[in-house]
Amino acid sequence: MVASYKPYASALFEIAQEQGKEQAYLDELRNLEQIWKSNADFALALSHPKIAKAEKREWLRQVFASGVDPVVLNFLYVLNEHGIAAHVPEIADEYADLYRKSEQIEEVHVQSATALSEAQIEALSKMLKEKLNKNVELTVDVDPDLIAGLKVKAKDIVLDNTVKTRLDNLKEKLNEK
Repeated sequence: MVASYKPYASALFEIAQEQGKEQAYLDELRNLEQIWKSNADFALALSHPKIAKAEKREWLRQVFASGVDPVVLNFLYVLNEHGIAAHVPEIADEYADLYRKSEQIEEVHVQSATALSEAQIEALSKMLKEKLNKNVELTVDVDPDLIAGLKVKAKDIVLDNTVKTRLDNLKEKLNEK
C-alpha cells in the first residue's frame, strides 16, 4: 500500500497561505527534495526503524536549523515523528500540485528534436498561456528521435507535431493498403 502524503502537504500549504509564503515554502521543499535525492543514505537512515526518532530529529536540527525556515524545520520534525521524513520528495510533489492548483498553473511537458532558445521557450509559454487560459510551467526536454517538431503534453491535451509521428502515421497508412 502506498501512503498518501497529501494531508501533510496540505497542512504545510495552509500555513504557507496564512503567512503568504506559498512560493517560498515550495522553493524550500524543492531544495530539500534535491538533498534527499542526492543523499540516498541520509533518506535511508531517516526511514530506518532501529534509529530512534530523537536521534533523527537531532540530525535534522544539526543539518537544517540554520538553512531552512523555522516552520519548514518544524514540518520536518512532524514528518520525523510520523515516520515519514524519508518521503520529503513525494511530499514536495504533493505540495507543488497544491501550489499549481491555487495559482492556476498548468504543468506542461514539451519535447523537442533540438534545444529551444530562451526566446522560443518564452514564445511557446506565452502561446500556451493564451490557449489554456492559465499560467504555464514548462519542462522542456530534447529528444533527437523526434527528428523535427514539438510534442506538447498538458494535463488534458497532447499536441504532437513531430516528423517522427507523421512518418509513423504515413507508414501505418501504407501498411493498410
